[in-house]
Amino acid sequence: MEHEEEKRDEIDHLTESNSHSISLVHKKREWGKNLMLLLVTIFIVLICFEIYLRFFYPQKLYDKCYEYSYKNLSNLELELDSHLGWKLISNYSGCRYQPDTNKIIYKTHNLNGLRMDSGVSYEKDGKKRILLLGDSFVYGFGLDDNETIAVKLQENLGNDYEVIPMGVDGYGTGQEILQLMGEGLKYNPDVIILFFYPNDLPDTIKKQQDTADKPILYQAKNAKVTAPSSSNLITDKEIILKVLANELTKNNSHIKLLSQITDPNARELMLSENTAIFDNYPTNGIWSEGYGPNKKPLSTEHPVSSLLLKYSHFYSLIYHKIIKLDLSPRKKYFDTISDGVSNFLENNYRPEITDNSLFILSLFDEFENISKKNDFKFIIVGIPEKRNVNEEYQQKFLSQYSDIDKSMFEFRKIDMVFSEELPNRDIEYISLFDLAEEHFDEFYFKTDPHWNPSGVKLSADYITQELTERKII
Repeated sequence: MEHEEEKRDEIDHLTESNSHSISLVHKKREWGKNLMLLLVTIFIVLICFEIYLRFFYPQKLYDKCYEYSYKNLSNLELELDSHLGWKLISNYSGCRYQPDTNKIIYKTHNLNGLRMDSGVSYEKDGKKRILLLGDSFVYGFGLDDNETIAVKLQENLGNDYEVIPMGVDGYGTGQEILQLMGEGLKYNPDVIILFFYPNDLPDTIKKQQDTADKPILYQAKNAKVTAPSSSNLITDKEIILKVLANELTKNNSHIKLLSQITDPNARELMLSENTAIFDNYPTNGIWSEGYGPNKKPLSTEHPVSSLLLKYSHFYSLIYHKIIKLDLSPRKKYFDTISDGVSNFLENNYRPEITDNSLFILSLFDEFENISKKNDFKFIIVGIPEKRNVNEEYQQKFLSQYSDIDKSMFEFRKIDMVFSEELPNRDIEYISLFDLAEEHFDEFYFKTDPHWNPSGVKLSADYITQELTERKII
């Protein structure tokens, strides 16, 4: 009896063990099914999200228009220039993907190194010439060849005028002066329009540039150059050059007065606190690290990413945007001010007048002097950045810092200064600030600070109207 009970207990134990084993096997199968179901669900969600992105929010893929590199410079539109730092390559054709419009845009330069599809002779053929100076806005960053401001102005003005664009990405006001003196005047323009964007002055005075080494323009007082006379103002050419050689060439810099460039035959030069001086002119001709022939292709630095970026919009979204989100806590604005260059834009939004604003005006005076000597009309067009005209972008800037608020800034200050000061200098000023504010949603690219095709067309129509009403054309 006892033996039978032991047997039954053993059978029950075995049965229980088998049941437990069966249960574990069943659970593992269930876990496996659930895991597989989860993976399939994730895969389907990713596929759906990929399809959604392709149709409604396309991203930048790794193709022939994605980049240039030292292995293939065919999509690099710039070359080094000893006077300007860099310039557009002549007889060039390249492309770029524009995510806002979801299309490939094409960039074409003529034999003159201008973004035009035909060459331009220095000799005029009876048409009035309008020369456009500026940075990436005039060049047409993110725009197709037929969408640039030059093309739209040409369409508006018709066959009696010839619009010549000289815009180059990254140029500052100093480079534009050099460009005008070195090449622009050869075209014998009747009108010169300088498009000014708020970062043009820092692009003029800062030492480092993403592209290459460049001429640096500043005032003598900022270079700590003093004239050896009680009046602090001398005009003797030999003494001035000696002072410059002693004070400014300690670092093997190349120095030249702006007045030497604008009036090379002058017997006298002027040196005072406010004299404009070019440093690193001519330049050393050095590409910046990671630019030009120094740029490594993505396929070398990140081979897996380059492969995924060829096919996946979802991966491109992660690679270009999500992983670059700044989640750091707010910093202090006044702790970030160093040499005054990095915070130039903000300094020019402060209520008080700064040296930066006055220096801008002195450069405009130089353009006006050149225009009088060469008998052309000089016009400035003010292009606002998004923060100038939109409260959302103003708040975005303010929210980065814990020690500032809107009451400390006048975001339209630069436009106010130009509107008040330039008429007193007999310089025509066309402001696009009101236009951009009124048409903000259709003025700029969503993912970029530049104007989009609609913004270009709105600006071209407005400029044409202003030129007509002021009887400039």
